[in-house]
Amino acid sequence: MQVATEILINARQVTPHQLGGSYEFILNSQLYITECIKLESKQKFSERPIQNAEVLLKGMLFELNHVRVDPKLDNTQIIECLTNALGQIGVKVFNQPHRSSMALCFKPLGEISDNVRFYLNPNGKLIFLSPAMRPKLAYSRP
Repeated sequence: MQVATEILINARQVTPHQLGGSYEFILNSQLYITECIKLESKQKFSERPIQNAEVLLKGMLFELNHVRVDPKLDNTQIIECLTNALGQIGVKVFNQPHRSSMALCFKPLGEISDNVRFYLNPNGKLIFLSPAMRPKLAYSRP
């Protein structure tokens, strides 16, 4: 079986007042964006490709909705890359499906313990954030 080298992440933009638009990101095994689209649903569903996502989406915060994989490929390694990245920010992954399970199509990661947010660094890599890290706001007088 051929090994998958990409994974799809669906996320919503986080804004000060409400959740913003819905986006889909295709990531490689280093968690860099290879493609990005904005999902638009005015009258009917449409997709708008985002070129230079690392520039156009700079400063935006996103919240992870779900993950999708290609069920015809062996997704073990790409799922492990994403699972390890989440583990580094304190997010635990439970009930991971077996690679031949039908659940791989619906919840390829399994269940995650916390909400996950992310932003893009200037090179287009996703930087994950989670309350599991217990971040603290520090204030420094100028």
